[in-house]
Amino acid sequence: MVKSMTGFGVGVAEGNNWRAEVSIRSLNHRFLSTRIRSFNDHPQLLSRIEARLKERFARGEISVWISVNHVGAGGNDNPLDHGAAQSVYRELQDIQQLLQIKEPPTLEDLGRAGGLQPLHAEDEELWQILEQALTAAIEEANSGRAREGSELKSELGAITARIRASLDQVKERLPVVLEEIRNRLNEKIDALQLKLDPSRVESEIALLTDRFDVQEEIVRLETHLDRANQVLEKDTPIGKELDFLSQEMLREVNTLGSKARDTSTSSIVVDMKLAVEQFKEQLQNVE
Repeated sequence: MVKSMTGFGVGVAEGNNWRAEVSIRSLNHRFLSTRIRSFNDHPQLLSRIEARLKERFARGEISVWISVNHVGAGGNDNPLDHGAAQSVYRELQDIQQLLQIKEPPTLEDLGRAGGLQPLHAEDEELWQILEQALTAAIEEANSGRAREGSELKSELGAITARIRASLDQVKERLPVVLEEIRNRLNEKIDALQLKLDPSRVESEIALLTDRFDVQEEIVRLETHLDRANQVLEKDTPIGKELDFLSQEMLREVNTLGSKARDTSTSSIVVDMKLAVEQFKEQLQNVE
């Protein structure tokens, strides 16, 4: 399945005295980049969230916004961990004595040292709800990426079909071009009234036509087009492989253009080059 790298999803879940809302926005990116915003007060859950994102996304810039609220009766939404505060404060006192600092540690010192952290005894209960909201947001974002990916697949398939149709025109034109080269050379020999060995003339014609023969480039370009269509049917991320194939296609098309010796073929090659460039442009958003 072809997937786009752009999508958006929202998930909401409530239970265990918690309410969680997760929003995910994904944009195109060469690699996978995850950014989790507004959730720094639950550091032990960040690694779980990042792991889940890496399981479900292969490429793209994934931005996640998380809002959690304690909806239980009474209590503080973010009670401080008193035990952790006491432990950090004792460490600060030890340092004070070691460095022979007269003033005792202050609340500001405690905060800077990381002693004023929220109590996370309920993180496991929160994770059960947060996981539901996160999963729903991922599913919605991926559904959008899949819908757009389906459109991208159709567009990429149409472009490869255009390139193949142009390539067929070049193949039909090739014998005519080679025959025209032969005729022009014979006309020049006749105009100069040269008496040459026919076998020598044929040898020179063969060398000349071989220089402008693009049969190998045609075969390689057909192979790349066949492979691109096969890749479009894969269920795994395909953006990087298609990007490589597009570079190879452009290489063969440029070689065709450099060998073209008539205006008709040159015009066809220009159309092919434009199509390959459009192919590469569409790939910028393929996972």
